[in-house]
Amino acid sequence: MSIELVLVTPDGEQRAFAVSRARIIGREEDCDLRVPVAEVSREHCRVEPSDNGGLAVEDLGSSNGTYINGIRIDEAEMAAGDVMKIGPAFMILRVDGDPASIDNDAAIERGTPSELEQPRSQPQTSKQVGQGSLIENSEADDSDMFSDFDFDDDDEDAPKL
Repeated sequence: MSIELVLVTPDGEQRAFAVSRARIIGREEDCDLRVPVAEVSREHCRVEPSDNGGLAVEDLGSSNGTYINGIRIDEAEMAAGDVMKIGPAFMILRVDGDPASIDNDAAIERGTPSELEQPRSQPQTSKQVGQGSLIENSEADDSDMFSDFDFDDDDEDAPKL
């Protein structure tokens, strides 16, 4: 079974990250998937393949929350096509090639929390951590919006981003 999180941006870019075992997502350098922006906690959430063929997600006490399909979760299971939002990053779960294609705009819309789900106080954003938010800086001159993300994987055969 092939399980991957596909990171999408408003400008149409996509990058896949294989999830074959438990992984930590956060802004610390030793996280498996590093999202170096202030809205992301040092160790934000844990993901791992579930027995049901999806992805088990556990928020690790993050300040700004982990969202699945726009709903803040403590623990949840993602199915193919579900959208996870962590800080400015939107990731779609792809299982065995499903979904085959991803509409970035539709995924971002589906993953964006409603006004009722958003935190009461807006998090501080720092443009100095990494390159900044993928969403807020979408008009910036950065040629590679994925340059901020560090997908560390010790599996030799897994794709690197």
